[in-house]
Amino acid sequence: MLRLLNFLLVPAVLASSFALYKLEHNTRSLEREIAATQKNIDGEYELIGLLNAEWSLLTRPRRLERLARYHLGMGPLMPDQIKRPGDITGSLPPPPAASPDETPASDDPLADLLRMMQ
Repeated sequence: MLRLLNFLLVPAVLASSFALYKLEHNTRSLEREIAATQKNIDGEYELIGLLNAEWSLLTRPRRLERLARYHLGMGPLMPDQIKRPGDITGSLPPPPAASPDETPASDDPLADLLRMMQ
């Protein structure tokens, strides 16, 4: 009876030790993968900080003003350049003769497509 019990327990112990070894190997592999991913995340955070610093450097108002003067010929806004809403109505294009809803289907296929999408 004891011999039969030993005969059954030895393979069970071997199988459980193999399963434990495999589980430990998988765990260590996942730990290495997590460490690599964390290292990549830290690198990305460092790159984001560097890009934010560069963006701050590039969008300084004095630098933008100098570039606007040099490349676009722009300068400070003068008081005579400020317009009121009543001053600009004459420079706007006239409104369309017919709205897209009133246009026949054969004349404006784009209006039909927009109507179908609504």
